[in-house]
Amino acid sequence: MRRKKKWRVLASACAAAVAVTSMPYMATQVHAEPAAVTQQTGNNDLKLWYTSPADITRYYEGWQEKSLPMGNGGIGGSVFGGITRERIQLNEKSLWSGGPSESRKNYNGGNLENKGNNGATMNSIHEYFAKGQDNAATNLAKRNLIGASDDNGTNGYGYYLSFGNMYIDFKNVSSNSDVKNYTRDLDLNTAIAGVNYDKGSTHYSRENFTSYPDNVIVTHITADGSEKISLDVSVEPDNNRGDAVNGIGDSSYKRDWDTKVSNGLISINGQLKDNQMKFTSQTQVITDNAGTVTDGNGKVSVSGASEVTIITSIGTDYKDEYPSYRTGESADELTSRVKWYVDQAAAKTYEELKANHVSDYQKIFDRVDLNLGQTVSTKPTDELLSAYKAGTATDAERRQLEVMLFQYGRFMTIESSRETTTDENGYVRETLPSNLQGLWVGANNSPWHSDYHMNVNLQMNYWPTYSTNMAECAEPLIDYIDALREPGRVTAAIYAGVSSAEGEENGFMAHTQNNPFGWTCPGWDFSWGWSPAAVPWILQNCWDYYEYTGDTSYLENNIYPMMKEEAKLYDQMLVRGEDGKLVSSPAFSPEHGPVTNGNTYEQSLIWQLYEDTIKAAEVLGTDADLVATWKENQADLKGPIEIGDSGQIKEWYTETTVNSMGEGYNHRHMSHLLGLYPGDLITEDNAEWFAAAKVSIQNRTDVSTGWGMAQRINSWARLGDGNKALQLIENLFKNGIYANLFDYHEPKYFQIDGNFGYTSGVAEMLLQSNAGYINLLPAVPDAWANGSVDGLVAQGNFEVSMDWADGNVKTATILSKNGGEAVVQTKNASLATVVDSDGNVVDVTPVKENRISFVTEAGKSYTLKDIPTSVTVTAPTGLTALRADDENVKLSWNAVTAEEGSNVTYNVYRQVENGDVICIETGLATTTYTDTTADKTLGAMKYQVAAVVDGIESEKSAVVTVTEPIGAGKIDNADERIAYVGEWGNWTQDKNVNYMDTIQYLNSPKGGETVTLTFKGTGIKVIGCTNKDRGKIEVFIDGKSQGVVDTYSASTVRQKEYFSKDDLTAGIHTMQLKVLNEKQAASSGTKIELDAFEILDSTLVAPTGVTVSSKSGMTTVSKANSTLQLKATVEPENATDKTVTWSTSDDSIATVDDKGLVTFLSKNGTVTITATSVADATKTGTIELKVAIKQDVADVETIVEDGTVPASGDYGTINNAITWHGTWTNWAGERDKHHGGTKTESKNTSDAVGSYFEYTFNGTGVEVYSQKHANFASFDVYIDGEKIGNYSLEGSSNGDNQQLIFSKKDLENGNHTIKCVAAERDGKYQINLDYLKIFSPGEGVAVDKAELQTSVEAGAALVKSEYDETNWNTFMAAYNDAVAVMNNAAATQETVAAKKEALDAAIKALGAPKVPTVEDQTGSAVLVESKKVVLKWTKVPKAAKYKVVDAENGIEEIVSDTTLTLENLKPGTTYNFKVYALNSADVASEKAIEISNVATMGDGSTKGEIESVTKTPVSDDSVKLTWTLKEGSSFANYDVYVNGELKGNTKDPEFTLKGLEEGTCVVKIVAKTAAGQSALPKQFSFEMKKSVKVLSVTNPEGISVEEGTTFKELKLPNKVTVTVTGNLNEEVEVTWAKDNYQTTPGTYTLEGTLTMGENMKNPDDVKASIKVTVTKKAEEPKPEKDADYTAVNAAIEKANKIDRSKYTEESLKALDDAVAAVEKGLKESKQDKVDAMAEAINKAYAELIEKPATDNDKKDDSKKDDSKKDDSKKDNFKKNNSDKKSGAVKTGDATPLILWGAATILAAGASVTVILRRRKRR
Repeated sequence: MRRKKKWRVLASACAAAVAVTSMPYMATQVHAEPAAVTQQTGNNDLKLWYTSPADITRYYEGWQEKSLPMGNGGIGGSVFGGITRERIQLNEKSLWSGGPSESRKNYNGGNLENKGNNGATMNSIHEYFAKGQDNAATNLAKRNLIGASDDNGTNGYGYYLSFGNMYIDFKNVSSNSDVKNYTRDLDLNTAIAGVNYDKGSTHYSRENFTSYPDNVIVTHITADGSEKISLDVSVEPDNNRGDAVNGIGDSSYKRDWDTKVSNGLISINGQLKDNQMKFTSQTQVITDNAGTVTDGNGKVSVSGASEVTIITSIGTDYKDEYPSYRTGESADELTSRVKWYVDQAAAKTYEELKANHVSDYQKIFDRVDLNLGQTVSTKPTDELLSAYKAGTATDAERRQLEVMLFQYGRFMTIESSRETTTDENGYVRETLPSNLQGLWVGANNSPWHSDYHMNVNLQMNYWPTYSTNMAECAEPLIDYIDALREPGRVTAAIYAGVSSAEGEENGFMAHTQNNPFGWTCPGWDFSWGWSPAAVPWILQNCWDYYEYTGDTSYLENNIYPMMKEEAKLYDQMLVRGEDGKLVSSPAFSPEHGPVTNGNTYEQSLIWQLYEDTIKAAEVLGTDADLVATWKENQADLKGPIEIGDSGQIKEWYTETTVNSMGEGYNHRHMSHLLGLYPGDLITEDNAEWFAAAKVSIQNRTDVSTGWGMAQRINSWARLGDGNKALQLIENLFKNGIYANLFDYHEPKYFQIDGNFGYTSGVAEMLLQSNAGYINLLPAVPDAWANGSVDGLVAQGNFEVSMDWADGNVKTATILSKNGGEAVVQTKNASLATVVDSDGNVVDVTPVKENRISFVTEAGKSYTLKDIPTSVTVTAPTGLTALRADDENVKLSWNAVTAEEGSNVTYNVYRQVENGDVICIETGLATTTYTDTTADKTLGAMKYQVAAVVDGIESEKSAVVTVTEPIGAGKIDNADERIAYVGEWGNWTQDKNVNYMDTIQYLNSPKGGETVTLTFKGTGIKVIGCTNKDRGKIEVFIDGKSQGVVDTYSASTVRQKEYFSKDDLTAGIHTMQLKVLNEKQAASSGTKIELDAFEILDSTLVAPTGVTVSSKSGMTTVSKANSTLQLKATVEPENATDKTVTWSTSDDSIATVDDKGLVTFLSKNGTVTITATSVADATKTGTIELKVAIKQDVADVETIVEDGTVPASGDYGTINNAITWHGTWTNWAGERDKHHGGTKTESKNTSDAVGSYFEYTFNGTGVEVYSQKHANFASFDVYIDGEKIGNYSLEGSSNGDNQQLIFSKKDLENGNHTIKCVAAERDGKYQINLDYLKIFSPGEGVAVDKAELQTSVEAGAALVKSEYDETNWNTFMAAYNDAVAVMNNAAATQETVAAKKEALDAAIKALGAPKVPTVEDQTGSAVLVESKKVVLKWTKVPKAAKYKVVDAENGIEEIVSDTTLTLENLKPGTTYNFKVYALNSADVASEKAIEISNVATMGDGSTKGEIESVTKTPVSDDSVKLTWTLKEGSSFANYDVYVNGELKGNTKDPEFTLKGLEEGTCVVKIVAKTAAGQSALPKQFSFEMKKSVKVLSVTNPEGISVEEGTTFKELKLPNKVTVTVTGNLNEEVEVTWAKDNYQTTPGTYTLEGTLTMGENMKNPDDVKASIKVTVTKKAEEPKPEKDADYTAVNAAIEKANKIDRSKYTEESLKALDDAVAAVEKGLKESKQDKVDAMAEAINKAYAELIEKPATDNDKKDDSKKDDSKKDDSKKDNFKKNNSDKKSGAVKTGDATPLILWGAATILAAGASVTVILRRRKRR
């Protein structure tokens, strides 16, 4: 479905392309009169145009905001369109400083061996994480996982440099006011930048383009009128720093060069000082015959010309080849190569150059056409953009700008990234990929070095390349990444310890930023520079080349080797985390948050790397062993996606609620959502992850950088929200696009990735294919409800064109370039008709209601049409799911709006954890429901609701996760469980004036704003701030008004309780505050401030205390890496909430999990474990545990905290054991960044200098830990009064986690005092302390209790009920003695051994444990899904464990609890489980608890389907359809569609279609259940033709047979021709009746019955007839004898014996003729003829006439001896004579052939002679 483009090549360009000549283009060339070419906008909606030049005086800003770009992937320029002076900024993409250099002979890509230590640093970090020492891991990562620092570009990283400028000075124009009708433009259809204006009666025109085929920049200037062109051309390399942002070093951009001018050629040759890179530009100025070209000093002048062409080419000696990165060319060779392009171009006409360029460009650009209903605005582009921003542009104008920016991204891709080509001079022209500014840079100090950033930017540059049909433009990227492999192996060896020997490819590493010289090291700051996952991310772009093209050869040779090597790197780099899963470590999410052991960003990218590499290997049929490893590793990865407490995708696996870590809402990166876009991990087919992604993206700001906006557009498109995506597009236009449509990045510097990301985003809104299917219009916004697009590409190499109306696809044509299965999704796709390019209906397989699949052939196109826009039912909104108790969840939702009289019901769906989505209730008439099967122990539950209106089910509502109602206690106004409606603000006050330091406010209420929360309790208090400008609110509880509250007071009263109710029924309630926008007379306003709520619950019993004990009784352990189970007892016994949280005082000694299980490390010391009541954080209990592992000596480390965490709020208590001088505050607002949750900090003003803290300790060493920040000062550190030095607290702008600042560990053992004094650092004054670590010598542990501990642990596991009471008491006495010795530090080795022996003996004496008995216990399956079952049973007394068995299905599991979750079961299978009780020795009970007939669900949302359909004609325009169902299927009714139109509904499996037109009928039957759920459609197609009447028959000709021929042997025709209605002839089959046919002679007439064809009738019973004639059988003729040739033979013999020399020639001829006339083989009946032949020979013999005698005859007579020879001659003569008569030419006799050939030649020669003579006569 290719549409004719609205606008393509300019008419002048077309004419020029046709009229090219082969004459060389020279300065003296003659041209036709120059035409007055004015590039008007006309009907071109893809032309940027302006009425003023770009400002040449604003050197950088004018370039980036107004100039118009052009390029060919390697070289290019930016056109300013000046009037008196034109500036064209020139660029050559490989002109970079940095890399190898004479001054950097040991350049190694920035890698620092002393930092990476060949993987030792990473190994140490892994060890720290494994020990739970996250802070130590973080500090080491930030110190060592960095590369060389080079922001000024002088240390090898370098800069992408501006080449310079071409200036054209117009000498006959003195000022801009001299001209009128000025326009400049950029036509995206041709990639030509133009300038037009009039001066007097002369029209001046310029055209500029950069040609890919000719590799030149061309400027063409014409003057049409009385004036002539007079100008100077100069080229100036850029030797200035520039006006951009970065602080480039002078030596990085400075260069030397020579400029030579000769014969109109400006030749510049030079080299960079930094790296000695050679560069050259060659510029040829050419004019028409009338013009004069004059060489000047650094310039070329032209005068008297009507036409001037300037041709430029640029080059360097760069080559992307490690390690030299040079071509090896000399300066002369480089100059010669570049000049060759100019010479070749100069030999062509301008029209040829232009036609070459336009043809090459359009072969890519013209592949895609987008129509969103745009018109061509009369506004110049800058004014159109301003109108768009201001909201004054029309809808059609807005669409024009949106389409233009979409195509602008495609234009910039083609201009900045082109495939490698080999030119006629033999040079392989390979270019670098698009960088941060594509190809164009306006200064040497470009932002971010204009480099290659691989933490979103480079990736985004190539997001639109494949989907918008420009795959070849991605080849430079793939080549570039491939070239990073060799230097990247060095980085992998240094930082990851993964080495590759010569010829090995074990893994390569690169990070956030890189340059063209293999700079693969981490950045110089860990916080943005460490990102090994950048390579897996960028490899997605490379793999996409195959996904979209299907080019297996390119995959094998160019892409798979990179993917394979990177997968092998991660095979070696991944480590096991604390949960045993594989993680990448250390991991850092760009560019915020903590350093962790794995995170979602890296894990998602590694998952995708494995996913894509596995696919690639399987496509190529290679590396089966590696594939097995990759699949195993992929399955063993942590995450990659985990859902947080807010229903969000966690960015870090330790994250709880959304934005609880990192920068939160305002952060620009969305690194945890890469699995959504551009990855394949998160799709709508995983509803849980899809919903979580939406929660996450909603909690990131919509206002961001250009690329940040573009990433959000793409991500929202993937989420299917087109209106949100368009809102972000509008934001991008308002806050991220310059007048020339360049995208910018704050602080407003051009960065091209946003342009490319926008184009990709628009494509994603229209077409997606990442999830294994082609998704048509997945996110089209309402404003784009009508439109069309041609030429987008889906994975699988399907080219898609479609048009749509009202947001629904009307037709979509899919060109299958590779063949294979096409899976297509769009609304009601399963009801669509698909026809191929031959017009045949295609059999489709419905996958879902909106998704179908069908098989395609390569080269054929397939059109979806007749897609119904069915009635849609709006999904319910406002669903809430609140847990009432451990078994029940209460749901409520808003009713849907339906027409009066409609039947409206609701279906409820539930999902437990990540299991099946199951419909648990149907046909609900109310909008509330209680799920009584919501066992809390099953896991997290999510619900959805669908409405069913008159049998049609809506989409399901948004997923809602069950929440616990807010319980008793105080909650802050900022709690996410509070719902605010209206423009509420949130104010944070850094003083203890508001609860938790925040308050919600409405400064100017409109009335109707609300605050809603649901809570569980018996009452509630509302707390806020009253004041003299406050208004009134009305309070509702459970929908009932509690009265109006006036928040006015004469003065400010904070944390004022202005509403309270304490007599509610215990249970769940909903409070709503409604703002009235009313006030009392004394108030000056209606402002409202809300600070907190306090939930009351009189039924609760509050905790009064917590005690902690060891379950085994041990408080001392002597084994490294052992565990100890603790028990927390919350008093009183009837306390409502007995849950606690656990914490450790020193995670270097022991850690504790959420169940109180303590894990000891290998370090001796004392650790305090604390249990804190969840209900009341002020209630805690502690236990002191000691680690005493046998060793000779030990250093004791003591942590001295700065302070303690508060029970609430962000300000804690300072530790008074430390002496503080000055003003210090304890801050607990960033608990995840500080050891112990707090830091103590000084003031942030100049008077803080001199503030200090000091601490006196006893020991041998001390360490200081503090937080670093960009705004912090430094310490002067003193020990015992002596200054040790100054230590900076400078860190990142985000604030780092606490880290080691100072360490001194060589002091004499004794008392010492450390003092840290605040010292100013660059105007920074603030310092802080996190904690001190004191080192002191400790005594060694001499007694080894490890074996005793093992025995105690064995005893602790025994169960009293399994043993005899007497033996048990003896055992307990020995056990308690052993525990006492374990805890006794003074116990001797002998005592330890004795107690162990006694305990072991007591355990042995207990004997075998008793076997438990199953009696009347029962069990059930509390959750049944397709692959998952959860079993529960009642407890069996004395059972230590349970064994669950289903022998038939191979299931046997042992558990310690009374519940078991079984996963990976078979769908649709019945299981019978037996649960045996086990004792501690695993001996099973005789009887089992039986849980039988547990049947897992089958696959699919509805049970059953239609099996077959049959058709019976009813009338000319009606047919009856009947269908059968598969066994077990049951449906309530059926919808019947024909060609996309709903024909009706039936309850029976039959339906009569009436009023059908002739043609193809594609029927879709949709079976539906009583609950409104639909099965997938059954397709059935047929041709409908109107019936015709047989009028007559054309009878066949009769046949004749001999008598005896039976009826069956008759060869009668099986078809006859009939004439039907309309006098049309049709062939029909005929069946002949035997009638009276006989086998005897006679004539018989047979009658034939006609067999009617489809839609044919024979109401008159017309029959056919045929006559059969039977003839008498003829007598058999007798065999005839041969004639008698005796006389003939005798006559011939006689004739042969004569002496032929005696007779005359005439008489001999008569004899020969008579012999020759003999006819052989005649029969007896011809005997008379045979006799006549003998008579004729004899007659001729008799008439022979003798010759007269001669002298020779006499001589002959004397030679009688020669008679034999004579006889021989005679025989030969006779033979020859005979041969002549027969016309035969015998083999070996060449004479006749020779004579014939000679004659032929002579004849031909004669004719040639005649012809030649005739020509002469002419």
